[in-house]
Amino acid sequence: MTTSGKNVGHESKPRRSCAIMIATAVEKKPMYLRNCWYVAGWSRELDNESGLLARTILDEPIVLCRMSDGRLAAFADRCPHRRLPLSAGTVTKDGLRCGYHGLEFDHAGVCIRVPGQESIPPKAHVRCYPVVEKWRWIWIWMGEPDQADEALIPDYHWNDDPDWLSIGDRFHVMGGYRLLVDNLLDLSHVQFVHGSTLGTETVVDFPLEIRREADAVHVDRWILDGPPPPMFEKAGNVTGNVDRWQLITWTAPSHVVIDVGCAPAGCGAQDGKRDGGIEMYSNHTITPETAGSCHYFWHHARNFRLDEPEVTEFLGNAASSAFYEDVIIIDAQQKSIDAMPTAVTRIDINADSGVLQASRILDRRIAEEAATPP
Repeated sequence: MTTSGKNVGHESKPRRSCAIMIATAVEKKPMYLRNCWYVAGWSRELDNESGLLARTILDEPIVLCRMSDGRLAAFADRCPHRRLPLSAGTVTKDGLRCGYHGLEFDHAGVCIRVPGQESIPPKAHVRCYPVVEKWRWIWIWMGEPDQADEALIPDYHWNDDPDWLSIGDRFHVMGGYRLLVDNLLDLSHVQFVHGSTLGTETVVDFPLEIRREADAVHVDRWILDGPPPPMFEKAGNVTGNVDRWQLITWTAPSHVVIDVGCAPAGCGAQDGKRDGGIEMYSNHTITPETAGSCHYFWHHARNFRLDEPEVTEFLGNAASSAFYEDVIIIDAQQKSIDAMPTAVTRIDINADSGVLQASRILDRRIAEEAATPP
């Protein structure tokens, strides 16, 4: 940088001063846990004419593919030749063919054919990701492939257990995945957000019990001797006051299983005696799309009145409506966060105890993973 100075009565002469320009690279803080299983989609989403499904996961464009032999594959969604998304291609008897120049890739992402030539460029391959089809969901491992252990897929057996009837869907949420995790770990909001379905006036009057087992967080609330919520009352033909439970289990990074139900007040439900009541599992898993958006997969399972389609329809509509109310909240939260100055601090309240425990675990796991060489 050059400056000039002038002395009165003398010829102006340039005076040089040296300034050292220091360029600092700001390292981006890791946002995601990568060595874990995420839900990439419902199995049924690949039951389409093309057999392909494009989805962004952890900021990475992915294409899911059901090969002609029925096997699943997941690839980075870009051809190494001219970068056209492979999701614009075609499933062939041998693999996936790019829709631009016809390069074909096998199940492992290796190029097996280049139209018009016999030789195949040595770098003609596409990154592939481990995928598993389980619990009616397609699971994807975004981290180190050799660490992809199917035994680490969380238990969502209610989604295809013959003793349970499960209904579910996916919402595309314009909000960060951790906002939705917070929402599911703090159900005090049901009194205010879900008044017509899940809420009753006394929810927040009953205390929470927070337990931590290894890297799992449990948030339990019992609402004793009170009226059933509208959704339970209609679905289970519940009358009179009930003892109601909300037993939440979170595991990293974003898997939430909620044991919910009610039984006649005083019947001993807290000791495991649920006779005369109704049980449901409200289960959720959130897959980050970008820093400000996510894929929200959920299913709602019950083990009563299984042969009554009108109950299935009612519960499906009620659950979908209630969860979509959360989507609206998360969307509004994200817009507010994006608009606020970075110096604004957030407060926490007692109901955030489970949220804070889970957040600390997830922060630690992400930091440990980032510090481990690949």
